[in-house]
Amino acid sequence: MLFITSILANYRYATEDCVRERSLKTVARVGAHSFLDDPMTIAQVQGIANPEWMLEAHGLIQAEHAERCGALHLLDGDDPRGFLVAYDTLDKPWLSEKLMLARIILATFQKLSFKEFRILTRNIRSHSKALNLSWYKRMVKGRHYRMKVIAIDPMLRGTGAFRRLITPALDYADRERIPAVLETHNPKNVGLYEHFGFELVQTITSPETHISQYCMIRKPQPQAMKVERFTVENRLKEVEGG
Repeated sequence: MLFITSILANYRYATEDCVRERSLKTVARVGAHSFLDDPMTIAQVQGIANPEWMLEAHGLIQAEHAERCGALHLLDGDDPRGFLVAYDTLDKPWLSEKLMLARIILATFQKLSFKEFRILTRNIRSHSKALNLSWYKRMVKGRHYRMKVIAIDPMLRGTGAFRRLITPALDYADRERIPAVLETHNPKNVGLYEHFGFELVQTITSPETHISQYCMIRKPQPQAMKVERFTVENRLKEVEGG
């Protein structure tokens, strides 16, 4: 009986590992496709024959790291077709993040030819003046909620998936009374984030590149404001529908 129980337990663990692996691979795929719509990524991978291959490898490393750190949030809790990488800076894993970056560099070496690696390095350097991931340190002092990656499978767009994905994160920031911080290089995203309470506080530009970085902060919102906005949005839907 003990032997059978052990077999069943091992089978369950193996099944869970298989499901987890498939889930992380889906996250990597969705993230790679999402980044291929990003102006900065497009500029950085110009001249690379198969950028999806490299981006998926990067995405898998980032997904594994985020999962270990509790920073990977799936759509509706378990759907990898939409995900958010975000964390409370109170829990930021500084050392493990540097190790993750080292793994990404190694994976880049493995996925690209030497010529392509040189092209990628040159592209990154050419647009570096519009890439500043520390911009918020002048504006946000102390603890905050850092939102690094938000991605939705194109097949889910228009289904309310983005709202369902981002709302729990914003609710957490509101409960903890901390600001949420993000940046984007896609001007189409600015209005979307503004709809959820973010404010465009800085636009980073450079004469060396046509790309801009849009820096956004969302202050914690009182519950009363959120209920009022929810009521207004529902009323607008009713008017539009009938």
